[in-house]
Amino acid sequence: MSSIRDLTATRVSVITNREDEWSLRMEMVNRAQRFLVLTTYYLGNDERGCRMADALLAAVHRGVRVILVVDRFGQRLAQNLSRPSGNTGLEERLRDIAAAGGLIVRYSPLALRHRLIGGGLHVKIQVSDGGVAVFGSSNIAHHSFAQWAEVSLKLEGDIVAHLLREACRFARLSGEETALLTGFLPLPPASGTTRHLRYVREDPAEQSGPLFPFGTVPNRLTDELVKLVDGARQSLRIASLYCKPAPVLKAALMRACRRGVDVEIFHSHRDSLGVTHFPWISASIHYESALNAGARIYENHAGEHSKLLLVDDREVAVGSYNLEHAAHDRLIEAMIFSDDVEICGHFRALFERMRHNPGNTELTSHWLREIPLQLQFKRWLYRPLQRWM
Repeated sequence: MSSIRDLTATRVSVITNREDEWSLRMEMVNRAQRFLVLTTYYLGNDERGCRMADALLAAVHRGVRVILVVDRFGQRLAQNLSRPSGNTGLEERLRDIAAAGGLIVRYSPLALRHRLIGGGLHVKIQVSDGGVAVFGSSNIAHHSFAQWAEVSLKLEGDIVAHLLREACRFARLSGEETALLTGFLPLPPASGTTRHLRYVREDPAEQSGPLFPFGTVPNRLTDELVKLVDGARQSLRIASLYCKPAPVLKAALMRACRRGVDVEIFHSHRDSLGVTHFPWISASIHYESALNAGARIYENHAGEHSKLLLVDDREVAVGSYNLEHAAHDRLIEAMIFSDDVEICGHFRALFERMRHNPGNTELTSHWLREIPLQLQFKRWLYRPLQRWM
């Protein structure tokens, strides 16, 4: 089911510094008195994941209602990303949280056909009774706080209650408990700056037809991103883990290029995941058409995990949606749209820093000749499977 809501915030802070976001998240857990709700694609079996689990357990012992939602498929997948030297014992910690009275939800689609192809929950929300919400791209893991580039929003105001209800929905809580937790939120200030935001969430599993995974899947969030791209007249800046968009969004990018829009794409280098080249292979299949159309593509050697679209420096979308097939037809995703001048100014400056970051390498017309022959062969061999990589 899709959700499109016009909301307001009294304060919006753009967080890119990894330690600043980590400190905020830990402070929210440590200061929580009534509840702490956290949804993430996965909790890493590493130092960061275990530190968060320990803080959540301590909160449960203080009497805090702790609700942690991870994606079942994503949590299994994360074991392949864990650092060899990382801490172990995450599962034991999660069992301790549950035994102490916390709620651990491993989200999985109801239909077997969606579970078999990796469908699930990819939205990242953290809310506490302090009246603050964190929304963005970060998972609770080493890669998100010690390697990859990420972007999250710290939010206050009416939008916090909506994000809390969204997180409770993902946890499949009853309406009564959701209302109880929402009632613990402090009232937003009566005065101050009002930021107008638009929140869009889509669950493809609720939109797909009986023949899925064959055929097309309608997705209102993808449609909103297409509208955003089609509105570009001067510039379009994109950040994604890997840019390998669904056909309808790829067509919008090509239309922007043909209109003469200055298109820049920032995503990850093939070695940034460390365990597989498959996502990069799928993205690289789009390189030739994008470069020939005039787009510029930058690869972040450490990894670009932000999910951003900035149009004409006047409207931005930020959240969990990577430009990939999985975001369109398999995963629950959410983005916040804003045309607030100050917020867009933060992202204009962010893309300027990304452009001049020595860790971002711009592709040249000779990029294909510069990759190993084995990888060139894999690109040819796995081309028919790009939707699933």
